[in-house]
Amino acid sequence: MYFEKPLLDSGKQDIFHLAPVPVYMKVFDDHDIHDEVFNLGFDKLSPAQKQMGQELPEQYDTERQKWYDLPSDTQEQWVEYDEQIPIGSRFFTPPNDFLKTDHDSVKVLVDRIHIGFRYLLHNLGKKYTESEITESWMQFYDPYSGRGHNQHNHCRWQREEAGINTQMFSGGYYLSDGDPINDHPYSGVFAFHLRGQQYMIRPKKGMLIIWPYDIVHSVKPFYGKSHRCVINFNIQSI
Repeated sequence: MYFEKPLLDSGKQDIFHLAPVPVYMKVFDDHDIHDEVFNLGFDKLSPAQKQMGQELPEQYDTERQKWYDLPSDTQEQWVEYDEQIPIGSRFFTPPNDFLKTDHDSVKVLVDRIHIGFRYLLHNLGKKYTESEITESWMQFYDPYSGRGHNQHNHCRWQREEAGINTQMFSGGYYLSDGDPINDHPYSGVFAFHLRGQQYMIRPKKGMLIIWPYDIVHSVKPFYGKSHRCVINFNIQSI
């Protein structure tokens, strides 16, 4: 799907990797820009926009449930596409599209995302023309409420929303790690869920990570000393 060859050299004789999932990750250290965009979003977004679909994992979330009405298209019987299965809440979380903000520092982040995406596709042997950030969600994780995200991917519930695009990816750009508290070692940890394993990454300030949109991932409940801020996005070649 992503690599030209199904078996990749491991560097050891007769051992190969079976087409591993490609992930781009880079950490930027010019934190003046990150702090400026953090403050811009914190002042601009409403409380609901700052949460952007965050959940209380494995709990009934009264605060989240009050946002939703019964879908207007609820049916007794229906047929759905059976490839690239969507996982997670069926309710679409409206993007706040923060990356469209007309601000010089935001544009720097947008350029880094496009450059990283282009670099990833190039190293996968894919043709690259232009890319489009189709939507983005800037989120602030409150340091005390223990919110995170249950397992989900970014596949669409309705096929016609996005079509079949193997060069669609998702990502996150962390503006603050929120200084997780020490006695919650999994606090705010980002995890990919693959083949019965959790592949965990501890987010860092300035970290940009991009992965295929159909990969299941989650965020462990976050407890910290300050707000964690991340801008999640979907990006695709056009």
